[in-house]
Amino acid sequence: MKHLHLSRCARLLAAVLMAFLPSAMPCAENVREQMDFGVKAAKRGLWREALFRWEKALKLDPQNARLMNNLAVAYENSGQFEKADALYRQALRLDPGSRDIKQNYDLFSSYYKQILARRSGRQEPPSASTQPKKEDAPEPAPPPHDDAPPPR
Repeated sequence: MKHLHLSRCARLLAAVLMAFLPSAMPCAENVREQMDFGVKAAKRGLWREALFRWEKALKLDPQNARLMNNLAVAYENSGQFEKADALYRQALRLDPGSRDIKQNYDLFSSYYKQILARRSGRQEPPSASTQPKKEDAPEPAPPPHDDAPPPR
């Protein structure tokens, strides 16, 4: 009788664990799905959709430096430079060895400094390699490759 009771408890415990395990798995899948969907949207030039998907994924995985980088590129492309700057910095703090994040931030940073200088009224002569093409909007970054950070 005692063996039957333990067996019943084990089955009940297994059923409870199985009920919670699937909810944990889709979370990781959902981050990946949102990230991939954002990449596909960015490749099509749908930056608002990419931004939405990457924000959603970042809520599920708030320490993901790659997501922060992708989201920063989307913010940059939508003219939300302060948010882009903050996310690039945060991504670099989380993954200081990432060459892609550093390269994206360096390019963004030189452009952002020019915008801030222009807005404050002191015109700094931009170098030929960093001169913006439009008034206050950055040149759209190339869309990201699969799950890799968007290249510049």
